[in-house]
Amino acid sequence: MARLGSLSHIYLTVTDIERSAALYRPVMEFLGFRLVKIDWDRAAWDAPESGAPQRFTLVAAKADRAYPGHDRYSPGLHHICWHADSREQVDALHRLLLKHSLTVLDTPTEYGYAPGYYAVFFADPDGIKLELAHIP
Repeated sequence: MARLGSLSHIYLTVTDIERSAALYRPVMEFLGFRLVKIDWDRAAWDAPESGAPQRFTLVAAKADRAYPGHDRYSPGLHHICWHADSREQVDALHRLLLKHSLTVLDTPTEYGYAPGYYAVFFADPDGIKLELAHIP
């Protein structure tokens, strides 16, 4: 498998590992990631073995650098999107988000970004926008 250009890892800084892990744990498990570490300052998941090697990690913000919330329209990260193999997977994640009372920004809908683009948008506790999209 060619690895050039594939993601190696993503680190997100969050204000509270325990609070954020409560959102990310069911979402990452749904996506097939495996929790490999969790403690007071870090939570990490490895990608499914069938995909490109990657690790998704949450790290604790330094107390003196905490801020009121993520602004995706300031320089920096706008949002993260994962692929879904079907619309049914997008709908299933939406149901999981509701079951866990997680913040849904936009319910599953077809968007005009590409033909058949179908996605759900949600936010983590720090306001970081997340997406699962089926793009046929």
